[in-house]
Amino acid sequence: MKRRSFMLSAAAALSAVALPRGAFAQTFPTKPIKIIVPFPPGGPADTAVRIPQPAMEKALGQPIIVENVAGAAGQVGALRVKQAEPDGYTLLQAASPHTTNTAVKPETNVDLLRDFAPIGQTGNSVYTLCASKELGIRTLAEVVARAKAKPGAMTIGSVGIGSAHHLIAEMLKAAAGIELTHVPYRGEAPSIPDLVAGRLDLMFLTTAKPLIDDGRVIGLGVTSDEEWFNLPGVKPLVTLGLKDFVVPGWNGLMAPKGTPPAVVARLSEALSAALSTDTAARGFNNMGFKPGSGTPGPMTKQIEADMRLFTAVIRERNLKFDT
Repeated sequence: MKRRSFMLSAAAALSAVALPRGAFAQTFPTKPIKIIVPFPPGGPADTAVRIPQPAMEKALGQPIIVENVAGAAGQVGALRVKQAEPDGYTLLQAASPHTTNTAVKPETNVDLLRDFAPIGQTGNSVYTLCASKELGIRTLAEVVARAKAKPGAMTIGSVGIGSAHHLIAEMLKAAAGIELTHVPYRGEAPSIPDLVAGRLDLMFLTTAKPLIDDGRVIGLGVTSDEEWFNLPGVKPLVTLGLKDFVVPGWNGLMAPKGTPPAVVARLSEALSAALSTDTAARGFNNMGFKPGSGTPGPMTKQIEADMRLFTAVIRERNLKFDT
């Protein structure tokens, strides 16, 4: 009898401890929410969170403040969110470069699945392999033939050593059996004048559509598994002889690890609803993106797939990076 009384008392005590967290989740949110975008204003990650922002504010009944905290390829802003209170009021707009950062320097960079709880993808994009018009080449087959005839003579740009663009370029070299000279830039924007003028031969771009439409560069292929909706006629690289060459770009919201599951679910519900509107579809289509699912499952799977892919590329290409 004494043991039974003790067990009942212990259970009641545990329930009392758990109650505040459950009650907190039920009333969430009661104040404004801040989303940290760890990249400059006006970029894809920034735009992809501002599109669903108004509808999320309406669903949650609280203002959402978007703050840009750029630096160290997205690590500065990510670290700030990692160190924030796990209460759902400080969120991270993560992006595919974060998985590249972790693969390159796992000991120093944040790990999305270790340090955060996925809420859902906001938008999905694609990388397009582009060639300078000055190169006089219009197909991937011509690129491969010329590169094999003159190994290392052709150049391919990236947005920095160890970036997603760099690792995808390494994938291209391995899949096609060619040698290209890597030329790192500080972003896509600085590389474009060189690509257009012919000072750079090749580049994977997420901002390719206006350049292709204006005839300033040649679109050779995309890293999706099917033709991208706003780039008709630009074939998937996987259909052009590059086996398994599927590398999606993405952005998505995450909360600090330890955020109550009910709070994560509330945020995901609001994000998913915001992304399902016609306004969101138009906004994302205008920037060459597709709306994300807004749910944790697909985002978790994509992060895991990215980590497997980029870790394998680094290992198989024996890439070394300064620490």
